[in-house]
Amino acid sequence: MSAPTSSPFNVRAFSVVRWVLVVPSALVGWYAGLIVALLIYKANEALCPARYLVSGMCTAPWSSVMEELAVIIGGAVVGALVVLLPVLMAPYHRKKIALIAYSLGFACSIYVLMLVPSIWRAVLAAALAGGWMLWRISLSQILPSESKSA
Repeated sequence: MSAPTSSPFNVRAFSVVRWVLVVPSALVGWYAGLIVALLIYKANEALCPARYLVSGMCTAPWSSVMEELAVIIGGAVVGALVVLLPVLMAPYHRKKIALIAYSLGFACSIYVLMLVPSIWRAVLAAALAGGWMLWRISLSQILPSESKSA
């Protein structure tokens, strides 16, 4: 029995599906970073000693540091995944997709920063992590970035 061969239609259809999922994959990266930040925040609350609980709020000396860390780590995860996930989803032009994803993510984060200036640490972490991911992808030799017929 021979292995089934893929028809050009199936390959093209799969390529179209991957292109359609490029933008939603960036949104998945954003939500993943948000979930990471919330998990760190909730872990900080859950591990708070009873003597530091005041009306359900943790007032431990390290609590504010952990809250800031949750925001910074969540921002870094967002920055890295908003660049990485679209690159992994795109069938071709991956280095260009990385640059576009970073640029759009950076522009969106600056817009949000203008609306909510207090999140500057998260925006800085996202910009640095996204820039690092863009740099790593641009150095990668295994990702196809040349144009291919799709």
